[in-house]
Amino acid sequence: MENKELEQEIKKKISNIPLKDRAKVTALRYYLNKCKQADTDMETTCDNIQSKYDKLSMPIYQRADEIILGTAQLNEQNLGLAAKLLSEEELQQFNQAPKESKSIPDYWLKVFKNADLQELPLSERDAEAFKFLQKIEFTLAENDSDFFLKFHFAENPFFKQTILEKKFYYEDDELTKVEGTKIEWNDGKNLTKKLIKKKQRNKKTGQFRVISKEVDDESFFLFFRSIDISNKEKYDKLPEDEQISLQGQLDVDQDVGREIVDELLPYSLEYFLGIKEFKTEDDAGAEGEEDDSEEDEEVEVQTKGQNKGKDKKKK
Repeated sequence: MENKELEQEIKKKISNIPLKDRAKVTALRYYLNKCKQADTDMETTCDNIQSKYDKLSMPIYQRADEIILGTAQLNEQNLGLAAKLLSEEELQQFNQAPKESKSIPDYWLKVFKNADLQELPLSERDAEAFKFLQKIEFTLAENDSDFFLKFHFAENPFFKQTILEKKFYYEDDELTKVEGTKIEWNDGKNLTKKLIKKKQRNKKTGQFRVISKEVDDESFFLFFRSIDISNKEKYDKLPEDEQISLQGQLDVDQDVGREIVDELLPYSLEYFLGIKEFKTEDDAGAEGEEDDSEEDEEVEVQTKGQNKGKDKKKK
């Protein structure tokens, strides 16, 4: 409910209260409004602090990317922790060895696999593409609200671009629009689609035939879709089920985007080493539950050029 509508509703309700209590309710609202304003001020202050440290983090992430990619020169400053992480014998061997700068193999692939984001999990087919992911670049817009993510890939057999972007746009602290790169998939390499074969029985003859159909598949690369509900008038005219679907997709994109910024980027090393596990609030309740849903009589086959193996299912 919009603020103006809410105020009108409150005024209407208060007018129905007996006159002797109306003054008390008005006074109560005065103090509760002060509490709400304090909450708003706190949120603004927290947002400003987060924006400040997000900006301070960006050049540090760039230096970290250089280490991961093997383009940074190793020196006494960035090797300052070696004495704490290595034994004396290992440290001696390390100091005598040539300081070659090489990329860390499959760094971001291991980060995402170990993080296991529930909203958009990395499938086995996705993993093959993520071997080519070199770095993730985070940028905060000048308004300190919108933010952008750039996924830098090496040339790969899956899609033509080397940079996939995702942009997040907010209005009054609400995400209303996301813009993703339209991926130019190479033939037979679309990771968001799969080809299934389904048996179909003729009711008259009783004979079976097999039909092939391309359907949507679970893939992290759905993250690069674009959604726009910023035009409220246009959005309100959509069927309710379509509104719910768009809002649900937008919520998933926001969760994944913030998880990357707030969790995976600053703690990428912990995820790479497999010593940190990302968990949502629903994980505890989901453990031990069994899937009793019935399965369709479908046989999944890979399209030409796709890798074999079942996709990772959401729990």
